[in-house]
Amino acid sequence: MLFLIVFNSISFVAKAQDDGIFTESSPTVLGISFDYGNLLKHTESLRQIDDAYPFAIRLDWSKHLITQESWDFCNCFPRVGVSLAYWDWDNPEVLGIGIVPLAYVEPYFLTQKRINLFVRMGLGGAFLTQQYDDITNPLNESYSTLFNFMIVLGVGVNYRLTDKLNLRLAAKYNHISNGGVSTPNKGLNFPSLNIGLNTSLEPIEFPSLAKNGQREPPDDKTRWSLVHFSGWSNANVGDKDKFYVLGFLGNYARWVGGRSALTAGTEWIFDYSRKERFTLEGSNAAFGQGAFLGGHEFWLGSVTFSQQLGVYYFKQNSSTDAVYQRYGLSYHFTKHVFAGFNLKAHLHVADFFDFRIGYVF
Repeated sequence: MLFLIVFNSISFVAKAQDDGIFTESSPTVLGISFDYGNLLKHTESLRQIDDAYPFAIRLDWSKHLITQESWDFCNCFPRVGVSLAYWDWDNPEVLGIGIVPLAYVEPYFLTQKRINLFVRMGLGGAFLTQQYDDITNPLNESYSTLFNFMIVLGVGVNYRLTDKLNLRLAAKYNHISNGGVSTPNKGLNFPSLNIGLNTSLEPIEFPSLAKNGQREPPDDKTRWSLVHFSGWSNANVGDKDKFYVLGFLGNYARWVGGRSALTAGTEWIFDYSRKERFTLEGSNAAFGQGAFLGGHEFWLGSVTFSQQLGVYYFKQNSSTDAVYQRYGLSYHFTKHVFAGFNLKAHLHVADFFDFRIGYVF
C-alpha cells in the first residue's frame, strides 16, 4: 500500500511545472542519520535476553515535491524516497545485525518557517543474520527467517540551517517480523530517536501560503465506515507462540478544519491467544473483547493517518490495562474502499499489528 502512495507521489514530479501560482520544483535531497533505540521485551519469553539498545546508521535519497498538485493533495510538501540502514541490535550472539532497505513518505508542514514538522511512514524489508535455531540459537524467538518486513511510523522536527542544509530530530516506532511465515516470530519492536543531516543538491525555496492558496474543505465532512481487520498476536500461551486475531470496527469521523478530523467508534476483537489461555485454565470466560475508541485523524488526500485511544467495555478475565492505543495508516483506493495497517499497543508494549480493509458509507 505504501508503494502505491510513493508511486502516486512520484507522479507529481512528472507533472510538475510552472503554473503561474508559484515556481514548482522537485529537488533531490541526500541525508545521513543515526538511530538509537530500546528493544521492547513485549512477551515473557523475550525476557531471557539481556536488555538491548540497538543503534543504526542510515543513508537517504528522496525527492522533495514542491508542486501545486502535492499541495492540493495533502496541504503539505512531501518527500518521497528510499533509505538503506545498518542496524546493530546490541546482542550479536543472539540477534545479530540487520540490513534494512525502506521506502518512505514524509509529509512536511509549516515549510515557510525555519523550523518545520514532518511525519515519516515507511515500509520495507529487513535482512537479519542470526535466525532462531533450536540448537545453535534457541534464545532468539524474535525472528526465524533471513528476510523479514519492517514498518516505521514517526514524527519529527526539521531545522533549516541554510536553503540547502537541514538538521533533523525524530521519534519513531519500528516493527520487524516475517508476517507469520515461520515461527518463532515474536518480532523486533523498538522505539528509537533519530538525528541526522540532509542536504539538497540545489537551494530549496518554499512558496508562501498566499501563493499556495488555501485548501478547500472536503466534499464529505463526515465519514461512517465499517472495517474488518486481521493479524497475528505475539502472545506466548502453553507451547504455542502465534495466534490469529481478527475483529470488526465501526467508526465515525468528523472533519474539524485543515487536515484534521475527530473520531469515535467501537471495535470487537477476537484474540485466539485468550481463547487458548482460558482453555488451559479450564475457564468458561468469553475471549472476545469490546472497546470504545476516540481519537484524531489526519486527512491527507487519499491517505489517512490515525491515532486513537481505546477503553475496554467488555473483557473477561482481564490481564492487561483497561486502556490501549492504536496508530494506523490507510489508503483510499476509491471514495468508498480503503485498506491499511494498524498497531495496537498497551503503553510501550505492542499487542499486534493488523491489516485491514474498510468501506465508507
